[in-house]
Amino acid sequence: MTVCSHPQKLVELQQKILEAASRPLETAIALPAETYTDPDFYQWEVQHIFKRQWLCVGHCSQVPQPGDYINLDLIDEPLVIVRGKDNQIRVLSRVCAHRGMDMMPEGFGHAAQGNRRSFLCPYHHWVYGLDGTLVGAPEMHQSQQFEPDKVCLPKFRSEIWHGFIFITFDPEIESVSTHYAALSPYLERWNIAEMQMVANLEWNCQFNWKVLVENFMEPYHHLGTHAKTFEPMLPAAKTWTEPEVLNGVVCHLPLAKSIVERINAGQSPTVFQTPVNLLPQDHYEYAVYLGNPNFLLFTGPDRVYWYLLLPTSAGEMTLHTTLLVTSESKDMPEFPQILEREIAGLKEFHLEDVEVCTAVQRGLRSSVYSPGALGHLEMPIWLFQKYLAQQIQGANSQ
Repeated sequence: MTVCSHPQKLVELQQKILEAASRPLETAIALPAETYTDPDFYQWEVQHIFKRQWLCVGHCSQVPQPGDYINLDLIDEPLVIVRGKDNQIRVLSRVCAHRGMDMMPEGFGHAAQGNRRSFLCPYHHWVYGLDGTLVGAPEMHQSQQFEPDKVCLPKFRSEIWHGFIFITFDPEIESVSTHYAALSPYLERWNIAEMQMVANLEWNCQFNWKVLVENFMEPYHHLGTHAKTFEPMLPAAKTWTEPEVLNGVVCHLPLAKSIVERINAGQSPTVFQTPVNLLPQDHYEYAVYLGNPNFLLFTGPDRVYWYLLLPTSAGEMTLHTTLLVTSESKDMPEFPQILEREIAGLKEFHLEDVEVCTAVQRGLRSSVYSPGALGHLEMPIWLFQKYLAQQIQGANSQ
C-alpha cells in the first residue's frame, strides 16, 4: 500500500470535498482542483474506492467462445478475462505463480485479445489451464518445496450483470445485481446481455478519471463542446436528471423537437435494428447512466455505448469507448458500411470530449483557479460529489 506523503493535506482536501457536497444544488460549486490532481488523493481513491467497489471490465460478447480472452491492467493488476472450456467466464491474474512474471507481455508478441488453449509463461514455460490450474512445470521434480496441486493463477471475484463482466477486490461487498438494482429498470428493455460489441476504440488520456466521469454525465457541455454534433440532436436545455438513484445517476436526453416530428411522420433516425422490448417513449430520447464509481453507459433507441475507464495516475488514464448493437443488426445487408459511418461519428464526438477534458486537467493545475458555481444542468456532477463524500465519510468512520 502506498504511504500518503502529506496526510494533513489529504485530510484538508477531504474536508473541502465534504463541504462542497453538503451544499444544495442551488448553491453547488465545483470540487477543489486538488481532487483531480493530487497524487495522495488518487492513492486514497485506489484503496478506498477502486479496491472496494464493483468495476466493469468487459462484455460477454468480447469472449463468445471457449478460449477467448482479453488482457487488461486494472489498478496495477495484470488481468485476463477468459471463457473456459466449461463456458464459464473467469477473471484471472496474469502473474505466474513461479517468479511473478506477467505471462502475456506485449514484448513477446501477445495480443491484447484472442483465443488460446492454455496460458504459457514464456519465462520458464510453466503452463496453466483456462481455469487457472497448473498443468505443467518442466524440470521441477527435484524441488521438495514444489506442490503442483496447490499452484494456480489467482481468480478474482467476478459477476455478470446485463451482459457486463464486473470484478471486485472486496470479498464482502454485496452482489453486483444488488448493488446496481436501482439501475436495472432503466436498462432491462435493451437486453444488453444479448447485444454484440462491434467497436472498441482505445485512447490514452492525459486527465483524471473523474474529469471524464463528470464530462460524460453532464449534458450542459452540449452547448459548447458538442455544438455541431449533439446539441442539434439532444439540446442541453431539454435534459433532466433523476433526483435519486441508489448507487448511480440517470440523466435523460430528449431528442430535439424537429427529430421527434420526423419520427412521428414515420422517418426514424435509427440505423441499427432496435431492441424488441423498447417502450414507445424509448424512441424519443437518449440517456446516460453512471453506476458509481465509473460504470458509464450511453443508450439510444438502436445502440448502447459503454466506456471502460482504466485510471493509471492522478492525471492519466486509458479509456475504451465501445459500441454495442443488437445481434440482428449484424445481419443487415449494408451493416459494414453503416458501422463504418457510426464509428467515424463515435470518434468525432469523443475527440471533442478528449480535447476539452485535456484542457480542463491543464486548467486545474493553474494557481489562480477557484471552483465555480454549478448550474442545474450539472446536477449529475452534484450527485457524484455526494457519492465521493459518502466514500470519504465511510472510510473515516472505520
